[in-house]
Amino acid sequence: MAAASTAVQSVLAGPPQSAGWLGASTSALYLRTEGRPGVLAVLAHDAVRLPCGLVLPRTSAEMPLTWLLPPGSAGAACMVGAGAVTWTGPAGPVEIKPVRQWAPARVARSAVVPAAFATVLAAMPDPPSVGVDDASLREIGEADPASLVRRLLGCGPGLTPSGDDVLAGFLIGSRAFGLPVAGLRREVLRRAPGSTTALSAALLWHADRGECIDQVAGLAAALSGRSLPERAVNNLLAVGHTSGAALAWGLTAAAGLAARKSGV
Repeated sequence: MAAASTAVQSVLAGPPQSAGWLGASTSALYLRTEGRPGVLAVLAHDAVRLPCGLVLPRTSAEMPLTWLLPPGSAGAACMVGAGAVTWTGPAGPVEIKPVRQWAPARVARSAVVPAAFATVLAAMPDPPSVGVDDASLREIGEADPASLVRRLLGCGPGLTPSGDDVLAGFLIGSRAFGLPVAGLRREVLRRAPGSTTALSAALLWHADRGECIDQVAGLAAALSGRSLPERAVNNLLAVGHTSGAALAWGLTAAAGLAARKSGV
């Protein structure tokens, strides 16, 4: 039994479809599906709650999800739809059924508070070094969208490259702080499916809708003076190897641009 994000409910409730295996860890299994968002993440209870997630009641310590992987999982059959996710694991059939829903975190429209912004910047680490340069961070939101997206999209290793995380953080920040960046949004959504990983493209789609992990929403709230800045920064930096820092830099870049445009 599991709890499903409302963003993947239509895929789970729809007709059965074959899904492909994208990756796995002890706390998450990633499946590629047809339609939006394009990825379904089966998550242990203690995993980062991705907006495309199906959350299990057990933690990764209680049940490492790699135990459930079928032999030769890259080409193994998996079905998603008709109210379940099913495959054959090492010990026999696996069936995950959503019995309740949860809504992904969404950022609220707000203004940047200068004192909070300064405190967040002081608590930030150096900009992410993998695939992201200082110039790209300075120019994000103001440079030519096509050029900027070419420089960032897909840059860096992993299921969510650092350049993508920066873009995701900025898109979420543009929603939170009211930045008019329609050209950048269109360019990201147009290029992402063919230029980066399936998981990253799915999370960029969510980011364009203002949907994100709880830690990103927490930092957006801190930048608008609605929570403690240092705690929010530390919570986000603890996510992944480079993803938390890259998301934080993208989000603060949006906050800085919004502050400059408003004259604060």
